[in-house]
Amino acid sequence: MKNYMVSTIDGKPLINTFKDNKEDEVAALTAAFSRLGKGLKQGIDIGDLGTIVINGSKGCYGMRYIDNEHILGILASDKKSKKELLNDIDNLTTAMQNASTEI
Repeated sequence: MKNYMVSTIDGKPLINTFKDNKEDEVAALTAAFSRLGKGLKQGIDIGDLGTIVINGSKGCYGMRYIDNEHILGILASDKKSKKELLNDIDNLTTAMQNASTEI
């Protein structure tokens, strides 16, 4: 994993490891992809949303809802397999969900 972010569903960054002041941009794009996923869910009735992965030539970005108000996004290098990315998303999502129930 290169970087990760937790943001609100409306695009406010809360926790992030992104550098170069990209947190606002990444949070806004994550929120936009979230809305796109929700639109697909409603439009073609695919059921509950799982993980959304966007692949590029230099890496991939995966995102998943932590709860109804927060999204986890992870940027992975091009050397990381999709399975490794999904494992990272599973582990961080579980950790974040557990942390939010302990508060």
